[in-house]
Amino acid sequence: MPLAGKVRKQRAGTALKNTRERCMGNGQERHGKNERLGWRATLTAVRAAALILAGLATLTPAASLAADPDNCLFCHEFRGLSRYDREAGGVHVYFVDPDYFHDLAGPHARLDCTACHPREEVAVVPHFPVSRVNCTQVCHLSEPGRQERRFSHSNVAAMLDASVHTREMLSQIQFAGGPLLEPQQSVCLYCHDEPVFRDPANVFPALPALGSRAFDRCDVCHRAQIPVDAEYYLRHVASRLQPARPPLAQTQVCAVCHSDPEVRRTHDLTDAVASFLRSFHGKAALLGDHSTANCLDCHVAAGENAHLMLGRADPRSSVNPANVASACRSTACHPGADPQLAAASVHLDLPTARGTLEFLIAAAFILLTIGTFGPSLLLCVLELFQIVIGRHHEGRREAQALVGAVLAHPAGRRRLVRITVSQRYQHWILVLLFATLAITGFPMKFADRTWARSLVDSLGGLHVTRTIHHWAGVALMLGFLAHLVYAFPALLRIARRPAPGGGRVGLLRGVWQLPMVIAPWELPKAIQQLAYLVGLRREPPTFGRFSVKEKFEYIGVFWGTTLLGVTGLLLWGQQFFSHYFSGRVLNIALIAHTYEAFLAIIHVGILHIVNVVFSPHVFPLSMATITGATPVTELADAHSEFVQDVARDLGIRGPEDVSRG
Repeated sequence: MPLAGKVRKQRAGTALKNTRERCMGNGQERHGKNERLGWRATLTAVRAAALILAGLATLTPAASLAADPDNCLFCHEFRGLSRYDREAGGVHVYFVDPDYFHDLAGPHARLDCTACHPREEVAVVPHFPVSRVNCTQVCHLSEPGRQERRFSHSNVAAMLDASVHTREMLSQIQFAGGPLLEPQQSVCLYCHDEPVFRDPANVFPALPALGSRAFDRCDVCHRAQIPVDAEYYLRHVASRLQPARPPLAQTQVCAVCHSDPEVRRTHDLTDAVASFLRSFHGKAALLGDHSTANCLDCHVAAGENAHLMLGRADPRSSVNPANVASACRSTACHPGADPQLAAASVHLDLPTARGTLEFLIAAAFILLTIGTFGPSLLLCVLELFQIVIGRHHEGRREAQALVGAVLAHPAGRRRLVRITVSQRYQHWILVLLFATLAITGFPMKFADRTWARSLVDSLGGLHVTRTIHHWAGVALMLGFLAHLVYAFPALLRIARRPAPGGGRVGLLRGVWQLPMVIAPWELPKAIQQLAYLVGLRREPPTFGRFSVKEKFEYIGVFWGTTLLGVTGLLLWGQQFFSHYFSGRVLNIALIAHTYEAFLAIIHVGILHIVNVVFSPHVFPLSMATITGATPVTELADAHSEFVQDVARDLGIRGPEDVSRG
């Protein structure tokens, strides 16, 4: 997955190769001579450019000019300001966004340009290329009261040298696509671009409602008596009270190095970003959730600076095996969870986890999917092929005549109803819940797809989507229990019947006689059906009220609902269940839930829909799901044994019995 790409190029501050036309297009029309100006331009060209820029500078916002005492925006506010570098083979762009200063959009907005760029290097306009900025140099900050304060990022340099990301190591990184930084550029650019304040309304929700009156009470004291720029201060504090970037953007920053194949090869690193994006936290980030854990939440200890990231072997590191549980159980993540929750891997990578229990279970589910969906798909295709070629068996005409005879009987139509009213209600409730669960759950499986993010956003975000999914799952489990209660009286009636050899049938043997259970003696019929479909048998087998295919689908729903319900509860209540199960059980639950849900969706979404909607026998919809009535053709072809049983109960031996009656 290309997580870095253009983002990496922009953050690294490269020359943006192959963009000469885009960068210079409109600028050439607007600024002509100014853009072609080289470092050795003639005095006439300089004067002409100065006059043009002086005129255009009147369009610059006054607030921006006030924040720019050195008048650097006189030139640098124009997007077309650039120079083609023949040696580098690319375009250098010198545009500076004036809105950054005008809106006080970040902590650097109040700095003069010469606070970072030496004044003597930019004293002459147009100036030669300036030296690289040293991000650890001392800055001189002017407060509203004109009191100067000194500030420096030198502490960051010290923290980096004590972390796994030492400045020496960062300066020697080799990327697969070539260097990202130009010589002597600050290694800070690997992770940082221009710092921008995040929306303070995320921290102070009441702020937008106050509008322009938000800072009136602050200004009573802080405008004159104790001068403080209240608006700037609030922006700064609110920005620091929330992550500097959303989780996905933070992951992209880490991907600059940790997803680069050359960096991973040189430093013997796993593809941690890829495995993170396969986890719940990573998928939540892909789906736009800003509350999920990002890389820093786990890899930086609470109370520590993000620049002091320690290696796994360091006993002070938050990802040291002795400390991982504390990081997981923090109040911001999983408060109240048992320490064994930490055994649930965030970086579980099944392709590289061969030999583990998780890998074996995933492989078993893949084989289960192939072994169940494959044969079912084959049968579905063969059945449709029989219809296309118009194949008919010899007993079909007699079966259709018998169906007509039964329907002509006063009680025949009622007796041929295969799905009762109660069962139809249960079916449509299942349809509604299944569709809801599929719509709210499937995006998590394909979180990196655009449609998944769009679907989650349309539902109100990931939190709303998960809430709907959870309670739809609870409703499905309650419906499943209600179905068991509904079926139990039927099982008791069968169990009390006299057995052929004496005594009663009993509960165990009664289960095999339930109408939706595949009895052992029905398995040969499945083989006979396959033989008929491939042309090895002239007559198809006869089925009762429900065919083996329909019973197989019912058992699939029975099995899937049980498995998805149990694993779903484990995942939903992981903090509670962590006191009773290891975190590896949650790994297994996640694997089982994901693969079983995928199997259910493709089976229902493809095979079941074809059988009850697109099959020529029932198109556009099987009316058995609404009225309980089954088409004559389907009764004759697929349920002739059921028709014969009904005819026998009604005393009909053939069509002639009804005509005589």
